[in-house]
Amino acid sequence: MSAQPDQAPVASYVPAPGAPAGLLAQLRADRPADRWVPAFEQEWAAALEESRRTFSLAALYEVV
Repeated sequence: MSAQPDQAPVASYVPAPGAPAGLLAQLRADRPADRWVPAFEQEWAAALEESRRTFSLAALYEVV
């Protein structure tokens, strides 16, 4: 018998640094770009602002 976990750990998804730019380029090339590009840009800006607002070096050092 081996001491193996019942389930494999779930790997968290971390996008590549250029992934948002690549996705935006694909959206702009698509037919409904006039609808999807503004929505993407709005959501991306909101996510960046939220990350800036909630980022804390103190919390990072607690984890490390």
